[in-house]
Amino acid sequence: MTSLDAVEHDACGQQPADHDVPWERLNGRLIWVNLVRLLLSLLPTGLSMLIFGAGRRMPDLWPAMVATGFGVFISVSDVVRWLRTRYRVTADLVEIKTGRVMRVYRQIPRERIRAVDHKAKLRHRVAGLRVVLISSGRTRPALKLDAVSKEMAEALRRELMRGKADAEAEAEAQGAAAQETLISQVRWFWIFYNAINIWGVLVGGLMLWSLDSLLDLFTVDLIGALDRVIGRLVPEGPGTYLLWVAIAAVLGTGTLTSGFIKENWHFRLVRRVKEDGTELVTRQGLLSTREVHRDDRRLRGVHLSEPLFWRWIRLTETTVISTGLANWSLSSEPASSILPRGPVGEARRVAALVLPGDVRPLEAPLRRHPSAALYRRLLWAAAFCAVTAGLLAWLGATRAVPAWIWVIPLWAFPVTAGLALIAFRALGHTFVGQYLVMRHGLSRRQTAALQREAVLGLKVRQSLVQRWLGLVSVGVPTAAGLRFYQAPDMRVEQFMTFAGESVPELIAEFLQSAPDEKAEISAPRRLPDRRLDEE
Repeated sequence: MTSLDAVEHDACGQQPADHDVPWERLNGRLIWVNLVRLLLSLLPTGLSMLIFGAGRRMPDLWPAMVATGFGVFISVSDVVRWLRTRYRVTADLVEIKTGRVMRVYRQIPRERIRAVDHKAKLRHRVAGLRVVLISSGRTRPALKLDAVSKEMAEALRRELMRGKADAEAEAEAQGAAAQETLISQVRWFWIFYNAINIWGVLVGGLMLWSLDSLLDLFTVDLIGALDRVIGRLVPEGPGTYLLWVAIAAVLGTGTLTSGFIKENWHFRLVRRVKEDGTELVTRQGLLSTREVHRDDRRLRGVHLSEPLFWRWIRLTETTVISTGLANWSLSSEPASSILPRGPVGEARRVAALVLPGDVRPLEAPLRRHPSAALYRRLLWAAAFCAVTAGLLAWLGATRAVPAWIWVIPLWAFPVTAGLALIAFRALGHTFVGQYLVMRHGLSRRQTAALQREAVLGLKVRQSLVQRWLGLVSVGVPTAAGLRFYQAPDMRVEQFMTFAGESVPELIAEFLQSAPDEKAEISAPRRLPDRRLDEE
């Protein structure tokens, strides 16, 4: 059966321009990689039977057999994928046919390609292979070629990302490609920002459980041995639990530290000259390498995200606001991320070098929002505590919970009021040069510096409470980054100034259409002369 899955072109009936271009296979070295993986997957069961004998009971061998079965399934499945995968690059399209059970055909028009990146896990590096990711900038997954040779991966990236097929221009660009300007590189004290983590205890607990399950194959009781040691060191009581937490924290910190080193080994952020401009390139990885290219022509700003519980150490996550880049990923850092989690001072320094011009929008003082924004948050905090206390009081009357528990939310009001104050202090906005700067957030304080030309309009929201307090919340839609950035709870006068600075054409058109009428906050309209980048 053939399924046309996610055909990404304008007309459904469009055909490739060149039918004579042959279909290519993935690199044949992938077969040998999977053969080695298949042999390695047999080791757990083989070693267990060799060490403990073939007469051991089957229930004792099930963890090793599960690991072996999973490895065999992955290896065979990957070989089937290699047999059924074909791809080709024509003058207009990139096409791929794949699918293990159901045949899948995908194509991306070359003019819609926004990013071509390649990465390599350890097994790919040993075999000289790479995984190429071709993205059209949409939310659907990128087209993936797993795996091609290292030389083919670089040739595909140059072919698909260049502006024109001129051999002489390409040769000149290859000479200029050596001109790379270093913007930032990893500093090992950043391990503190990534390894000293509240989740380290949970990670350590999971690692301890995994080690205990693994050693149980060899009749070693890790948990029991540690429990006996702890029992000799401290008497039973709170000290025992604290020592267990300390062991989990040390193990978790070690795991997070090794993960940071593995992911960010030799991390470098550089600006690279190419044939039709410049691009931001990050290279990183120890066992698995990754290289991401970001075209400077698609750059629209920078976004900082500061988690609440790590804000005291000035930690932030740095991403670029750009069209055609993924903003989330389950397997690794998203393509929009340009720095590991690190100090906010370094993030601002890098942002000043990444953004064009001499303007430093992230270092400019922000305009504070009115006190009414704090009152609104305090009202929400009080309402939350009151509703929770009322619900617990009703449950206590039915004896579902202890009758006294309803007072706990009332005692927690100072905490919620403090969180309301933190959320209020995070509010701010300003206009610096050609950049709008917006900041808000409680669990994550988010600061976005967005180019004015990337703003597509304004979305205004006003609830009943906001109307009573004289506040409005403004959203800024754009074709880049997260697609929507917010500046909540500003005064109406502030909104008019904000709108005049960000989209003066919209305000001028609005005032001309109703010169003698009282201005009302209306739904935004798309400006015909404002640039809208393709996703």
